[in-house]
Formats: sequence, C-alpha cells, structure tokens
Amino acid sequence: MQARLEAAGAPEPVMVLLKREAEAIADDARRAAPGQFGATVEVVEQSRETRLAYRTGSAHRAARFLEYGTTKMGARPWLWSAFFARSPSVKHSLGRLIATAFKARRGAV
Repeated sequence: MQARLEAAGAPEPVMVLLKREAEAIADDARRAAPGQFGATVEVVEQSRETRLAYRTGSAHRAARFLEYGTTKMGARPWLWSAFFARSPSVKHSLGRLIATAFKARRGAV
C-alpha cells in the first residue's frame, strides 16, 4: 500500500492532514487541561522512514499522573479524551484523502 500511496503522490497531503489533525487534538487538549497544563501541550513529528506520524502530548512530569491517576489520586484524563473525541474525524478525513488520491491516479493512467 505504501508504494501505491507514493505512486499517487499521497505522502505529502497525508503529512499535511496528520499535522493539521494533531494540532486540532492539541488545541482541544489545551482547552481541556487542568490548571496551567494546557501551555505544556505540544505536537512533535515522529515520522520514521515510511511511517508517517505525529505525537501530541505534554512534557510536563506531572501531566501523566493527572492523565492516568496514581494510587492516591484518581485519573483526570484530558489528553486521551481530546484524542478520542477527534479520532472519528481523523479516520474519515484520512480515508477520503487516500480514496481521492487513488481515484486521481487511476484516472491519470
């Protein structure tokens, strides 16, 4: 499938879409974050070779304890909830982009 995506010229549009969606998830997480943790949310490209990826999260040490809880404090998730709320939109947009790229490539042959 990777070869078909490259032949259709899709990797660049896919990267643009993934970055845009990662930023949208980060924006939602920033708004949902407790206290000042919203200012620590960042998006980092994690692509390697043919694997296109972005990571959205917080480098603040306490963020994971708020997200997952501890033995003395219940979880107060804000990163995962932002991700899960947007994931259907990401999946739909990515599917449309790939289908469009394949259709355009088929029409060009």
